[in-house]
Amino acid sequence: MFRMSLKALMVGTAVVGLSAMTAVESKADAASCPSPIPFGLTTALTGNLALLGTQARNGVEFAVDEINASGGIAGKKLALTTEDTGASSTDALNAMNRILEGKPLIIFGSMISPHVFAQTEGVTKSETPFLVGATNAKVTAQGSKWLFRTHVHDGQLADLIPEYLVKSLGKTKPGIMAVADDYGLGASKGIQAALAKLNVSPVAVTSYAPSDKDMSAQLLEIKDKGADSLILFGRPADVTLVIKQMNDLGIKLTTIGNASMVAQTTLNNLQASEADGGYAIGGMIPQTSTDAKILDWSRRVQDKYKVPADNFTVSYYDTVYMLKSIIEKVGCDKPAIRDALAATKDWKGMLISYTADANGDLAHTLGIYRNKGKTPELTGPIKESGY
Repeated sequence: MFRMSLKALMVGTAVVGLSAMTAVESKADAASCPSPIPFGLTTALTGNLALLGTQARNGVEFAVDEINASGGIAGKKLALTTEDTGASSTDALNAMNRILEGKPLIIFGSMISPHVFAQTEGVTKSETPFLVGATNAKVTAQGSKWLFRTHVHDGQLADLIPEYLVKSLGKTKPGIMAVADDYGLGASKGIQAALAKLNVSPVAVTSYAPSDKDMSAQLLEIKDKGADSLILFGRPADVTLVIKQMNDLGIKLTTIGNASMVAQTTLNNLQASEADGGYAIGGMIPQTSTDAKILDWSRRVQDKYKVPADNFTVSYYDTVYMLKSIIEKVGCDKPAIRDALAATKDWKGMLISYTADANGDLAHTLGIYRNKGKTPELTGPIKESGY
């Protein structure tokens, strides 16, 4: 009995010693990071995508400033370098090349899918963890083990929006309108495929260029073909135009789309009568929360940037804190950070928990929203199948 107890004591002591060594090594890893720890970000700050692109900047920057104010990571401050992509993929690639010259530990890309497609090869060659919010479903199907997405994507929405429209709202003659780029056209194809599984055919499938200002022809086509509803996929600025033009044309259709339908940057530019009744399924937005801390955070973000926080702001903010927790554990070794991201499970963010799948997608919870006047109300969360 004594020998067994002594052996158990020796084993226990060894385990405690090993745990202590692991803890010391973990702290040492984080302490060995460069000072400051370099982060890079590319996003649209000018041009017709700036209303959306600034949300990535706001989320990342707000988190970085908070972390630095509280002492950084292992006493090391974070240094964020931001490059403006403008509206073109060529400019996005050039912006990324400038970021790569600074050899950052982490790179954040934007939610603009064409830009991320243009940047992925270069970032992958640099072997730098690349965190994005781009929503084209194919973004994480490029075969890059360095790319991770922390926002919900259009493949998820393409299944859930038609199902909700047909099964919950009882609409069977939808028209589809989407912005004509990788983002919108990819979503449109997915929506059509999901409708087909429900034995529903859209009465019209239309699109508009990202720079278009007049969508009346598309709206009239959808109306004239007898639609009972509209599935709308776009960005806040153009979604605002579509909704206003529907109102001007006297077209009354149940309208459902991505989170741009309920984004504050959209609602701020609509009348209550124009916004009322619109539905959206998308990333979780902070304004519908009943948590006083989250509402206070949302107010502080708006006070600083004069732009309401949205689902992307939340996603990028969460991503910075997720990386902070990883760096504190594994230090500033890029492959170790990549592996930790790939192993993420149930990491609790502001509004959702994040779990990495085989493709590098970490967000699997969405919200169903309906506008009451200019105020979005959360009907309830909905999760991707399997989560």
